[in-house]
Amino acid sequence: MTTTTAPTLTVADVTVTTDHVGRVYAVIPDDVARILAVASREGIDPQARGIFFESVAHPAGSWAASTVRTIFDALLTSPDVADDVHEWGLGQYRTWGGGTFYGFIVGESGWDPDSRWWRDYAHTGDLRVRGTAAIASRSRRHLAGTCTF
Repeated sequence: MTTTTAPTLTVADVTVTTDHVGRVYAVIPDDVARILAVASREGIDPQARGIFFESVAHPAGSWAASTVRTIFDALLTSPDVADDVHEWGLGQYRTWGGGTFYGFIVGESGWDPDSRWWRDYAHTGDLRVRGTAAIASRSRRHLAGTCTF
């Protein structure tokens, strides 16, 4: 498990936007994105190929889980997500404390707000949070509040 002293993310730090085809992105400060990107790959073999992998479960009180909850809160205040919270996997977050974000999380330097697309994709991999950020709901008992990607 990654232990780090990282900056605290606030809802105001998160920019919620969409790309040119309507997919939702949470754009966060680079220093937060880099650490969260590492957390999203923790427990996944670096030689693994394919797309269906899940990180280790970060404890409910961990920096990663807290940061993802902040991102979820920012997403739910955005009109881009509020119109249909179920479409983006966050429909049960407010009620049950868990959900999965079916959008993208990226650092500011990896996102071009003018073109609404990735900036220098080949060279900003350290700013892309892999997988789908998820918080386990209260019904998951001992896993409740844990965070995976």
